[in-house]
Amino acid sequence: MLFGEYSLICNSMGLVVPFRSVSARWDWIKQSEDLFSIKSNSHLKGFHNFLANKQEYYEILDLSQLKKDLEDGLFFSSTIPQGYGVGSSGALVAGVYERYVTNPSHEDITTLRSIMAGMEAYFHGNSSGIDPISCYLGETVLIDENSNISCVENPLNLANQSMKVFLVDTKLPRETTILMQHFDAQLHQYSFFKKLRDQLIPSVNKAIQHFRKGDSVPFFQSAHTISAFEYTFFEPMVPAEMRNFWQKGLQNGDYIMKLCGSGGGGYLLVFATNEKLLHPITEFFELIPLQ
Repeated sequence: MLFGEYSLICNSMGLVVPFRSVSARWDWIKQSEDLFSIKSNSHLKGFHNFLANKQEYYEILDLSQLKKDLEDGLFFSSTIPQGYGVGSSGALVAGVYERYVTNPSHEDITTLRSIMAGMEAYFHGNSSGIDPISCYLGETVLIDENSNISCVENPLNLANQSMKVFLVDTKLPRETTILMQHFDAQLHQYSFFKKLRDQLIPSVNKAIQHFRKGDSVPFFQSAHTISAFEYTFFEPMVPAEMRNFWQKGLQNGDYIMKLCGSGGGGYLLVFATNEKLLHPITEFFELIPLQ
């Protein structure tokens, strides 16, 4: 998710692009299988139990077949880093839906969003559903200012010439559920909600609109506001190890950092007009270009 990771919960726009450098597939545990496959199978059994306790999923998914396959050793083999904000849970939801949906032809994208948001709630407690939809369809997904969801052209293709986008690998673990709980607690404070409504959401919406058009100057103005807001008000989400780099970008304007997913570790996003300006970061961290 490029934009909308927290603000989307409060009806901002949102934009998700496919991350094609990673992949996932279904496989079966063999006698000599490693610990990952066993843990994946066990995790999937917990996910099955979550779905099986909700009657509506019996009408959508073949949960009996899923249970049988898990007992036979099915697991989700994935190169997607878990807890990094690049859609590991969304890919798993999309994979389960694709494999076990009983009648996919009748699901429009709005209905699909509702189904997948409910499924992904198992992992985060709250979900927009936009990550698994992008994984399932393999498309860039936009939620507009009226909360309409649609597949659109990948703006990275247009913005590539004037706006470079990278993932920064912090190498830090994080716990999404705890961060979501912190955000929910903040929302119950009117002063924070008002700032989010009046400052963050308009900037997210403008950033998406300018990014999709490839308008770099107004985009970076909006992105700067987003970055400054997150630095100030999302303190647990901005790792202490990254705050100095984050602040330097805000001060000199050479680059802009923002959250990727829930933040707290994993990947962060960085935007720049010139890759050479990212030298202060590349001295210490790996950058992965988004294309």
